[in-house]
Amino acid sequence: MKAPRRISTSQKLISEIRLARLQLAKAQNQLKSAKEQARLAKRRRKEAKQAVRRARKQAKLAKREVAEAKQVLAEAEKKFARVAKRAAKTKTKTKKRPAAKPAVAARRKKTTRRRVARSASPPAPPATKLVRSRPTLGPAKAVSGVKPAVEGKRESIAVPRDFEVPPSSVSPTPGETVA
Repeated sequence: MKAPRRISTSQKLISEIRLARLQLAKAQNQLKSAKEQARLAKRRRKEAKQAVRRARKQAKLAKREVAEAKQVLAEAEKKFARVAKRAAKTKTKTKKRPAAKPAVAARRKKTTRRRVARSASPPAPPATKLVRSRPTLGPAKAVSGVKPAVEGKRESIAVPRDFEVPPSSVSPTPGETVA
């Protein structure tokens, strides 16, 4: 058997220096990785704060949009209520007028006939009735946001019942073809 070799003091010191250098390198690597992790954590916190700011900003914007939408809805409902009320008034007026007119007209006709019979004047010509055109159902017009310069009543056009459209101006129906 071989005898154990003696290590000199200088060799012991050299091995301790190597060991210390390895420990230093290891500690430096740990410090470097810890600094990198701290930097990344700080970056993530910063990004999280930015995300929170963005989310708050979007929440405020959405809240404002909801308030605007509620206001628009309320205005539209008010307009609809006004139109419905106006339509109901005209409907009740039109219902009352025809019922009242024939009775009044019948009484007047009777009184005028009696007067005509008593007097020598010729009978009055019969009153002509205006025929109003009703809107037809069809595609709705596009409503523009621009108000007309002059708002006024629409004038109704009286069309006689025996009015016929010339065949050349009639547009073909969807199933027909133009020859």
